[in-house]
Amino acid sequence: MSEAVAVAQQGERAEAAERGWLRRADGRAALLLVFGLAIVRIVYLVWLCPWDLVQDEAHYWEWSRRLSLSYYSKGPGVAWSIWLATAIFGDAEWAIRLPAVAFHAIGALALGRLTIDLSGDERAGFAAAALFSLIPIYQLEGQLMTIDGPFVALWTLSALTGWRAFRRHEARQSPWGLWALTGLLLGIGFLYKYTIVLLPPAFLAYAVIRRKQLPWDRRLTLGAILVVVTMVAAMSPVIIWNAHHDWPTYRHTLGHLGAPGGDVPTQWNQPFGGFSTIEFVASEIGVIGPPALILMIIATQWAVRRRREQPGHWPHRLYLLVCGIPTIVFFLAVSLVSRVEANWPVAGYVTLIALAAEMTLARNAGAGPGGTGRRVNAIWPWIVGFGIFTLTVVMFPNLYARIPVIGDLVPMYRIQGATQLAGRVEGAMKMLRQRTGKEPIVISASYGKASQLAYYLPGRPTVYGAGRYVGRRGSQYDYFPDTDLSDPALRGRPAVLVLKDPEDWQRRFELSGVQSLGGTPAIHVAEGYYGPRGG
Repeated sequence: MSEAVAVAQQGERAEAAERGWLRRADGRAALLLVFGLAIVRIVYLVWLCPWDLVQDEAHYWEWSRRLSLSYYSKGPGVAWSIWLATAIFGDAEWAIRLPAVAFHAIGALALGRLTIDLSGDERAGFAAAALFSLIPIYQLEGQLMTIDGPFVALWTLSALTGWRAFRRHEARQSPWGLWALTGLLLGIGFLYKYTIVLLPPAFLAYAVIRRKQLPWDRRLTLGAILVVVTMVAAMSPVIIWNAHHDWPTYRHTLGHLGAPGGDVPTQWNQPFGGFSTIEFVASEIGVIGPPALILMIIATQWAVRRRREQPGHWPHRLYLLVCGIPTIVFFLAVSLVSRVEANWPVAGYVTLIALAAEMTLARNAGAGPGGTGRRVNAIWPWIVGFGIFTLTVVMFPNLYARIPVIGDLVPMYRIQGATQLAGRVEGAMKMLRQRTGKEPIVISASYGKASQLAYYLPGRPTVYGAGRYVGRRGSQYDYFPDTDLSDPALRGRPAVLVLKDPEDWQRRFELSGVQSLGGTPAIHVAEGYYGPRGG
């Protein structure tokens, strides 16, 4: 045996020993991990969760009470999912959130399978599922029923089927079923979150970069057409609804980006750039976690540096890079002209997790002092520790809120207080009933507060959102037939008004006998409601 081979084998043995915690990990271990976490999360949601429904969850629940082809700001996927869960299990908070648990499990398993397909190493699939479960933003998405959990799961499934279709094409096998499935998954993902439209261009970029090896021929062109056709067919409910309502979702999306033509004044002529970009980068570090982000950066460098010495591995590593990095860069560019929310680019990190997991188990990651392998081994304990810590914060923020200094950083106002507000509004309604002998209506300046009140008030009555009347953005309350504030049947009824000042309400609506009850958030009552001014 040559000295070079002996040294190489010694290095491999050293790396294997350092990664001993993964020696027995395989596909079954990944299944046990994912399903074990799902069971723990369900038990937590049913018996231990201290969170009220957050405003978005409550609003999507309101949507699920009025099923539609689409909605003002989002597609119908989240409403349909909540409707199915609550139709089976009832309207309990945990039932509303149950789809989030299911989609988190689907996303973790799909990511593990993608990693195994690309790397050929089941241990890497386990590492990918574990890393996914340790990252703060994905932990939150597995607990709260918003659009992000389903969206990330469908993004990952689309990346998996897209990769398999490319492989079949390159092997001169029939890829048509996989291309159709990829388009279908993309279209369903669009029903949850429109950002999934950033993934097809990544497929296109991959095909263009590797056009000589794939090769790009009539079969690949037909595959691309099949993806587009099935995707458009799946997303057609959104298109049909918007076509019948003058495209409000288009204007809402532009408004989110601060772009001209949106439903809020354009932000592109404001002095963004430096501060908003720094704010964006800081938020991404927070939601992904510094250790995991460092691991992804190292994995990206590792893949690029080894593209020539390991040409057989470069195609799948390139695929992971183009399915992830452009999305993150896109939102980084947007931050130069508008504010970007931390959750917008989260799907872009999914395939980078797969790359990081492959590198973690790679035998040639570098075993020498200061090599990539040693750096990776040093990072993983921090990832696990940070992930467990953030998981406890996500699950039990009320405990951390009691700690001096740290407690000030926990946004308890976002996750608790809805039940207390509903109690105050119920008291105001009772007072108005006694005073007027009529059943009051409840109007909130915030669609989120309106939705929480609709859920937590006794009997779950119809609550009205007045955002567009009082200087805020519109909402789905402007499109529900039973929440029309210009309905003549509402005239003369007493009203409980939530948020804003009494003067704001009187400026926008015809009211009589207005009285402020104070408190935070502010509550006012009016003995008579007579509709929007000028309406």
